[in-house]
Amino acid sequence: MNLIKVVSIFSLFGFAVCAKADIVLIGSDLPNESVLDGDFRTIMSGWRQFRQSPHWTSKAVIGDMKLGLAEGRISSGGNLVATYESPTLDHNASYAKVSAGDVLAWRFAAKAEYPCDATVSFGLVFGDTERVLADQVKVPTAATEPKVFEGTYTVSEEDSRLGVPFARFMLRSDHNINVYVDWVDLKVLRSETAGPRELDGVVNDDGISLKWSKGPSDARYTIYRSNHPRKSYEKIAQGVKGYAWDDAAITNGITYYYTVTQMTDEESAASPVVKIRKVDTDPPQAPSDVDAVGEAWVINLKWQINDKDIASYNILRGDAEGNHLTRIASGITRQRYEDMLPIKGIQNTYAVEAVDYSGNVSPVSETASAIVKAVRGASFSDLLLPMPIHKELSSDLWGAEGVLPRDPDNGVEDPDWTYWGGKVIRDPGDMKYHILVTRWPEGARKGHWEWPFSRVAHVVADDPTGPYKVVDDIAYEFHDGLGHNPNIIALHDRRFALYSLIDWKACFLTSTSMNGPWMFEGELTVEHDESDPRAYRYFRNLSGVQCGDGSILMVTKAGAMMRSENGLLGPYKVLTNTVDENATIPEQYRKSNYEDPALWYDGVQYHMLINAFLDYRAIYLRSPDGVNWKYEDGLAYTPTCTVYEDGTRTFWYKVERPNVLQDEHGRATHLSLAAIDVKKADDYGNDNHSAKHLVIPLVVYRRVSMLNTTPVKQNTLQIKVLIHSEDGFNASQDLDLDSLRLGASEAVNYGRGARLVSTDPHRDGLVLTFDGTANGITAKNFVCKLIGKTKRGELVVGYSKLAAPQ
Repeated sequence: MNLIKVVSIFSLFGFAVCAKADIVLIGSDLPNESVLDGDFRTIMSGWRQFRQSPHWTSKAVIGDMKLGLAEGRISSGGNLVATYESPTLDHNASYAKVSAGDVLAWRFAAKAEYPCDATVSFGLVFGDTERVLADQVKVPTAATEPKVFEGTYTVSEEDSRLGVPFARFMLRSDHNINVYVDWVDLKVLRSETAGPRELDGVVNDDGISLKWSKGPSDARYTIYRSNHPRKSYEKIAQGVKGYAWDDAAITNGITYYYTVTQMTDEESAASPVVKIRKVDTDPPQAPSDVDAVGEAWVINLKWQINDKDIASYNILRGDAEGNHLTRIASGITRQRYEDMLPIKGIQNTYAVEAVDYSGNVSPVSETASAIVKAVRGASFSDLLLPMPIHKELSSDLWGAEGVLPRDPDNGVEDPDWTYWGGKVIRDPGDMKYHILVTRWPEGARKGHWEWPFSRVAHVVADDPTGPYKVVDDIAYEFHDGLGHNPNIIALHDRRFALYSLIDWKACFLTSTSMNGPWMFEGELTVEHDESDPRAYRYFRNLSGVQCGDGSILMVTKAGAMMRSENGLLGPYKVLTNTVDENATIPEQYRKSNYEDPALWYDGVQYHMLINAFLDYRAIYLRSPDGVNWKYEDGLAYTPTCTVYEDGTRTFWYKVERPNVLQDEHGRATHLSLAAIDVKKADDYGNDNHSAKHLVIPLVVYRRVSMLNTTPVKQNTLQIKVLIHSEDGFNASQDLDLDSLRLGASEAVNYGRGARLVSTDPHRDGLVLTFDGTANGITAKNFVCKLIGKTKRGELVVGYSKLAAPQ
């Protein structure tokens, strides 16, 4: 039997405070707020922010870690022993004096975050004397639901002389693991007006039928219902005679919680709560009035449906003719959706499915189509190509439904290990592809949050997309390979510099080969304000390049740039603010929580990808000098960007840690991403969830050389560029010449720009001559952008300097 009891109720017609026999000292007192923050939600604290409750005093007894509220719970903060104490429980005027014989009913729910030896003690302190009610009870751990502990305590004569008590929790754990108490209730029982002792519920043809234990013959009953076990109960019936009642006003598939009170002279305490759900097999109707509107680079959808039994929607997208409709999103809870990665240059056709609360899926809606204003090639996301399938797609793998089937040979994946980030490097010494990649055991005690103890492994493949094989369990001997967020800088002297976060310190190691050995160089230093609470961002998630003058340019965790003119270790000077201060980024994207940048240089300009980790998207920026950055239209990637060559799409919960493989010209040829199938907090050790390293092929920028000897300006009448031929691309034969546009990205990204007027053969490719009239170049531009396609319809994108080198 579910022993949760609701002792006050939220009325359908407003709040109605009822007289009750039970006196609530802590916790559930519906319809009023939880007494003394017994639900720990007076102040909602984010993940591990550990803000303090106004009613509970926290203390680390053994340990020095922060503790406090954490997402509606009290937490031990990972301390070995921690306590929480309430104020003296004299706030209720109905219980100003403790009497011997009073019966106090208590209960609480608790668990530990990960497997450990975790216990909770709960007691009442009368004067200096503690009455331990729950003595070091073992709590469940990891993915297990919190366990409810409960009991009663009878006040003694000695207790009554000592006065009103306060409550105390003592939380114990090892391995620096959080112990949580989700809620606590404490009340003084008054048995003379107790409510129904039992409540049962069953489904019937018309809805849900409730039955409860018999009470006084003249009693009338009130029925309350909620979608939550501890709050927001609504009065749905009153004055009920007898001991049964049917609720026909339900929505199938929704879980309901019921409680019943009886009314004689006053309203009783509540019965136990019963939880019940009725499901059906009838699919809902299809959504109607689907409408699609193309914006600059996104398409906004909206639709209608006249059915309250709708839990979510699936979004399907197909080609201009409405064929090949494929799901691109699910779990959408509003009647609108923004497709952030539509296919540019064509009409995108959309349809919607409705999913009811029982899990039934509607027929597919009528379709609607739209096209965005930007052309294909405007955004970095347009460069993402389908991933090749090495052997076959498999569903016999770990992972949530959305990431199956997939190719386990793409990138780095192993059921025994969690992989997270790393940069693919082609070593000219052996012409193989190497990644120094972060990993930790999948069965680690703390699941995904074992990452602070990750090590850097060395994996190698013959093909950039894999399969990769582990050749060194630890890539370097220093600190036994401990490290996180490894990244590589190719140095001018042909050495490789490895950045790795080791023991929370930004360290560099170097080697003449990706095969090692790696020599520890030291810790990176940065000139910064020591009082800056966010200065840690200068040392984490770094990506860098060695510039032409020999200096080392680094982009930091949140996108601030810094430079060292004194080698790898610095000191580095901070040159810019974080990327969210960049005014070229549209307002709707600017104030995201950015991290995980990737920086590279291709001889024409600097490039940056940076991940908005709370918004599940990334942006792309370009720079002439690596310091002053300009946002490029659209997005770089989202978790829905992974598609295989056969059209199969996977839906990762989150993709982070971008990096690119560069060719001999510095161009990005492949995008690497760390991918996880569920929330990080839901990835436990020895479960069916994990993370892997993905490698996605890219459309490679074409090499474009400016031939104009003076910088291109808006009034330049003629622009000449050389587009270079290379393996697999013959500029003279493959280009669709009519498709080519050249000029400012602001023009070319939207189909405008300079038009081609003539071509001339060249030993290295093809010279293209453009009428410069509509090139769109202004002082904001530092390169010319070329967009077009081949005769086979393949995307052509490239950039050139504004003037030929002198």
